[in-house]
Amino acid sequence: MRSLAGRMLMASGLLVGLLLGVGWALVALLGAPLWFPMAFAIGFVLLQYAVSPWFIRWLITAQELQRSGDGYLGGHPLGDLVARRSRDAGVPLPRLGIIDDGTPNAFAFGRTPSSAHVWVSRGLLERLDEDELDAVISHELGHVKHWDMVIMTVAAVVPMALYMLFVMARRFDRPEARAVALGSYVAYLVGQLAVLAVSRARELAADDWSRRCTGHGDALASALVKIAYGIGQVDADRAGQNEGEGEKKKGFMSRLRGQGDEGRMGAAQVLGIMSSRDGRQLHALLADNAEDSAAAVAGLRWDRTNPWARVREMLSTHPLVATRLEMLGRPGPGASTRWAGVAEAAVGTPDEVRRARSRFGVELVVALAPWAVMIPAFAAWYLIEEASLVPWALLVGGILLFAKQRMRYPFGYRPVERITSLLERLDAGPVAGLPVQVRGRIMGRGMPGYVLSPDMVVSDDSGFVPLIYTNPIPFAAEFFGLFRFNNFLGREVVTRGWYFRDAGGPRIELRDVSLEESAGRVRGWDWVVRHGFALTVFAIGVLAVLATTTA
Repeated sequence: MRSLAGRMLMASGLLVGLLLGVGWALVALLGAPLWFPMAFAIGFVLLQYAVSPWFIRWLITAQELQRSGDGYLGGHPLGDLVARRSRDAGVPLPRLGIIDDGTPNAFAFGRTPSSAHVWVSRGLLERLDEDELDAVISHELGHVKHWDMVIMTVAAVVPMALYMLFVMARRFDRPEARAVALGSYVAYLVGQLAVLAVSRARELAADDWSRRCTGHGDALASALVKIAYGIGQVDADRAGQNEGEGEKKKGFMSRLRGQGDEGRMGAAQVLGIMSSRDGRQLHALLADNAEDSAAAVAGLRWDRTNPWARVREMLSTHPLVATRLEMLGRPGPGASTRWAGVAEAAVGTPDEVRRARSRFGVELVVALAPWAVMIPAFAAWYLIEEASLVPWALLVGGILLFAKQRMRYPFGYRPVERITSLLERLDAGPVAGLPVQVRGRIMGRGMPGYVLSPDMVVSDDSGFVPLIYTNPIPFAAEFFGLFRFNNFLGREVVTRGWYFRDAGGPRIELRDVSLEESAGRVRGWDWVVRHGFALTVFAIGVLAVLATTTA
């Protein structure tokens, strides 16, 4: 825990340092008051802090279990587990809700431990065994125990204040004001990275509490792998095996499923998405399923082989699964004995590492080149009023943007026989899309229970993967989530799109998804707009160059 506290203190110190440095420049160079941006930032974040629990309850529907004293009414097995682990964590009994959605997820929210909520999806209950569910619940209560809601609220004040300093500095029509404004915006971006670092540290701290509380770090590790990579099977198999063993031996999940609507609890196959040369050693890790074990290693191999994994981790609220398994294996109560070693061994061959680094270099250049051309030209225009480079920067930048979109959205969609095979693609990343066609059933939303979520999750016999629906028209995505999503839920579909991978896990950005048995289709439009934007920048650049050369 000391190293985790150190990470959090370093990130917090960076936030304070950024605020003091930019605030001094604003006061000393421009004579502007510092109290206004601070007051606005604090007021805005406090308002968000006050209304967010109500807002989440409104947007993410869940069936809430009624509390009574130090437990929940009805003898619900999940309620018994949450009540027991709340006592272990020394926190008040949280409000507990079950989201009717097949996508596995759980999260905690609230203002303080006394107003905490823990929301758990049906998909999580269907896919985890008793020890894994115990570990995940303990992790969520770890967030409550550590007052994470307050910590993140305080951390969010600094980037908001830095952004307000940027807005204020822009109002002064002086050269030094432009420099302060630019510095404020850079500090704001760095501040956002620091907040993400605080968020990752709190996730690791909650993981540490879970392993210490349960004494079973391997259970949390297994749950993380299943949730992130979609590995394992719906509990229907275990429930079926347990039916003949008597009420006493039926097991936690079988009893839990009996509490709800059997039609809704019936279910979706899980995700299995990885493979590796080390798969033979892991046969017993996931329900004695060698295929799932191999899939788990494939997912971890991407985390430890592709350079994009570490880069994107810096831009994520959650650490990589491999990072979390490494922490769970460190000496201490409940340390993982199996999965930490698996994560350590799941590395590509030297040739695979070399190819991954080479691809990373090319993709990084393609991703940054348009902005490396255009940003300095516009910065010179803004800081020293030198605009001669802007036309050429737009022309060249437009060409580079178009090349970037062609790398991101290639054509030639290849059918995928098993969704789990996608995790074997070490060449996947966040920049270069892999065109794929997937058949399966829509099992839930990308964000379980969120009524405006337009993203879908598709499953087949081997696993599932999120489908990201994009539409740049304001509120079009929310309209789809609210009014059209249910037309696809539980239906067999054919999906075309581009497979990406980053720290948040695998995903497919939609080009289109169609119902197999009837008319019904939805298209994603972001790829069209991105190409159009690149061509527009190029066209403006051409016109600007012609205007300057003929003037």
